[in-house]
Amino acid sequence: MMDASALSRYLCNPDVVLREEDDDGGLLFNPDTNRIRVLNHTGLFIWKLCDGSRNLENIATALREAYDEIPEEQVDHQVKEFVDEMIANGFIGIQESDGVKN
Repeated sequence: MMDASALSRYLCNPDVVLREEDDDGGLLFNPDTNRIRVLNHTGLFIWKLCDGSRNLENIATALREAYDEIPEEQVDHQVKEFVDEMIANGFIGIQESDGVKN
């Protein structure tokens, strides 16, 4: 079970530009921070799930269903770590009832 932050719903920063690279993943560019992030296909999958309707548990469940090769016991931790890093770098925000919290 995840901590209380797992109840938050996550949203991709609408200002971020995505360039998908076939099956290899994609490249994100945040014009506000001038940061670039290269994502593998798993990271891109998680980023796309951040649509404002999902919390960490929902994202981890979708990841387990889509990627059998990821060890079950690592999914929750890896999803949380990825989302936290993406928030810290401005690629994802936290959806609130009255807007987005960065």
